[in-house]
Amino acid sequence: MHQRASIALFHGVNQPFELCERKITAPNKDEVLVQISLATICGSDLHTLTGRRTAPIPCVLGHEAIGRIACPTTVRDAYGEPLHEGDRVTWSIMAACGACDYCNERNLPQKCERLFKYGHAQSIPPHFFNGGFAEHICLRPGTAIYRIPDTISDLEAAPLNCALATVLGGLATLDPTGGASAVVQGAGMLGIYAACCLRERGFEIVACVDRVAERLRIAETFGATHTFNLSEGSAVEIGEALHDLTGGRGVDFAVEVSGAEAALVNSLDWLGIGGSCLTLGYVFPHADVTVDAHKIVTKCLTMRGNHNYHPSALGNALRFVEETGARYPFEELVGAVYPLQDINAAFDRAVQGDLIRVGINPTSEGRPF
Repeated sequence: MHQRASIALFHGVNQPFELCERKITAPNKDEVLVQISLATICGSDLHTLTGRRTAPIPCVLGHEAIGRIACPTTVRDAYGEPLHEGDRVTWSIMAACGACDYCNERNLPQKCERLFKYGHAQSIPPHFFNGGFAEHICLRPGTAIYRIPDTISDLEAAPLNCALATVLGGLATLDPTGGASAVVQGAGMLGIYAACCLRERGFEIVACVDRVAERLRIAETFGATHTFNLSEGSAVEIGEALHDLTGGRGVDFAVEVSGAEAALVNSLDWLGIGGSCLTLGYVFPHADVTVDAHKIVTKCLTMRGNHNYHPSALGNALRFVEETGARYPFEELVGAVYPLQDINAAFDRAVQGDLIRVGINPTSEGRPF
């Protein structure tokens, strides 16, 4: 194998990406070479671009990606079935060793002692193809690989291995069933997925809170029963409205996916006695939040944070979209797709914040749609 493939190198905060080529070497027997067909720009990619979080440089960003297996392999998928050249696949955002305490005893492979995260590793010899913003990626041992059902399109599938899998992995830690009301703080990709997941779990009231009217409109198409714009009303007013909606009890379940300092504070205010809060949004360092712990104690609240996900959550994400795709317009969450050579324009578009996701198609030479 002597072909070459393009990668988009990230060199530092607010620096333009460099498009260059690197030689593709034949994968080892326990690796899988994938030709990427679509990658999407995650919020954490934007955090890295702007310096809110760090990354080793140079690196190939991008972890929300899908593609087709590019050469024969003896590696098996997450269910133990053989993989074949040409299979359309998605994969966990990390590779885990499967042998350490976190993998075996604590059931937290996403915190593996020898963790490798795609889109967060330095691009140096011999490992150039570590991220999604490239024509190819080399999947390492310990990666959970899933075939994508034919009923799920590329646009639906690309964000699943971060956003939806993270939401489902977080929900699994608290298993919120039987509650009547929930509030989701943040109507980006995770918040929108959270809204439809909670509706599918039987929540009668799913309120979404954000500062962008268009995002709240989209949330309504994904199961949000009520929306509140923090640019138009205060947290106190929203709390009063939630109080009325729940007959004075307060909400049963809160999901924080915004990363805003006030979001956790508001969650504690809005939760009723015995409520639970799942926080997923503080994925950058020094996210210092001051809360009134008195409310946690006196309202008997449960709080849980979760970072990334157990690889099985990705399989659950694929099943969720396959089963509910007729009810929710998942394809519409990716608002524009750019060719790889226009990655700088794609990031400029994503930074504007009006689109839920912006995609990059390394095989396309056309203009964004």
